[in-house]
Amino acid sequence: MSNYALKVNTNWLKRKRDSLIKRMGKAKPFVAGSVVTVNKKCGNKNCKCAKSDYRHKTFYLMYKEKGITKGVYIPVDMVEEVRTWSEEWKAVKELVKEITAIQKAIIKQHVTERRQKKGRK
Repeated sequence: MSNYALKVNTNWLKRKRDSLIKRMGKAKPFVAGSVVTVNKKCGNKNCKCAKSDYRHKTFYLMYKEKGITKGVYIPVDMVEEVRTWSEEWKAVKELVKEITAIQKAIIKQHVTERRQKKGRK
C-alpha cells in the first residue's frame, strides 16, 4: 500500500507527481550500480603482492543485467565521479518509487470517485 491516503484529492496527487517529475528532470548524470572495492593480485611476478599477503585495491561498478551480477572496472582517477553517479542513481530510484506510489493512488482514487458519482460505495 502506498503512503498516500485514498481520501486525498486527485488534483493534489497530480500536482505532487508533476513536481517529482520536474525534480527528475534536474537529475545529474547517474549510473545504475554500486561501486565496490576488490583487493587482488596484479599478476606481475616481481610485485610485492606476488610474494606477500599484500593486495592492490581495484574498483568496480557492480550491476545486475537479466538477474546476473556483472562488473565494470573503474580507473582510479574516475572512482569519485562514478561514486557520485551511483549516489545520484539511488536518488532517482527513490523518486521513481514515489512517483509510482502516487500513480497507483491516482488510479485507486479515480475508481473511488467514479463509484461515488454513480452512487455506489
